[in-house]
Amino acid sequence: MQLRGHPTCSLCCIVDEHPRFWVEFILWVMCSSRYLPADRFRRVAYTIGSVPDDVTNWAAKQGVQITPTSAVIEGSPHCNKIAPFFDEQDTDLTIVCDTDLFFVDDPSLLLQTDRFRAAPNNHCNPPADIFRAVLGAAGLGRPYRPGLALFRGAGGQRETHINNISAGIVVAPRSRCGCLAVKWKKWAQWLVSNRHLLGDCGVHVDQVAFALALEELGEDVEFLPPQTNAVLHLIEEISECFAVHLTTGHVPSFAHRFNDDRTLKTDGLTERMAERLRRLNLCIEEARRVIHDLPSTRAHWDKFLNPSWQRPGLFGKPKHRLWNRYVKYSR
Repeated sequence: MQLRGHPTCSLCCIVDEHPRFWVEFILWVMCSSRYLPADRFRRVAYTIGSVPDDVTNWAAKQGVQITPTSAVIEGSPHCNKIAPFFDEQDTDLTIVCDTDLFFVDDPSLLLQTDRFRAAPNNHCNPPADIFRAVLGAAGLGRPYRPGLALFRGAGGQRETHINNISAGIVVAPRSRCGCLAVKWKKWAQWLVSNRHLLGDCGVHVDQVAFALALEELGEDVEFLPPQTNAVLHLIEEISECFAVHLTTGHVPSFAHRFNDDRTLKTDGLTERMAERLRRLNLCIEEARRVIHDLPSTRAHWDKFLNPSWQRPGLFGKPKHRLWNRYVKYSR
């Protein structure tokens, strides 16, 4: 079904007790406040664990609804993004995105259908052989069907399952959020219990579970343009974007794109793309002031868009060969 005009949207993110999310969240709030129309975008931050009061109070003053919740799947923090889809949001669409996805333009004209939407997978994670194993064990009677990631993965291939996404942004219509949440959580729990099927890609429980949920529903995701989830690999290859995804896995590989004050350089880009980064830079400058002002964030400036900082291994484990592979080829 086609949606008419500009749909109303609940834009949601998840903030947990890791300080990296606190500083990213400051910029997320700045960008969504400045560049998304308030009459169509309701902004909600779901908090898990001990998120400091000064951070949530500041965000509430910027018009962000703060909603405490609990972990959706123990052992897979990426799956916390399922939580907002369980709630009845009073808008046409629910959009869940990472705290490091920073909007610089209104994407609502791209959101014109009532299908499940997400950005395409970036780096072929997981690749075809993983999906074949997972689908074979899932018992859905659904065959592997080939699709294509935006970039080559660690093995040099781009082929992955047709429903493999980048979970940096996921969109669902109001009438179907609950159905997606239930099936997504079901398959995430199954994957955590069968994580050996994912091999080196065990971190990707959330997006593989999303693919299995759609397989059970007998649907294919409708991909959003990569410009809604523009990673640093893309910015010299596109003329404009709606949101920039500055993941801590990508930033160290693009140190040449960052100024010392953490703003991004605009040389070598189209004028429209350069303008989008100038919009982002305005918010980065504002976020820098807030991060240094708030007692809970000022000590964590090193984690904010810093090419010299790398996030630690998941679940408290030290970095190792597989983690370094994940950092290099992060979604």
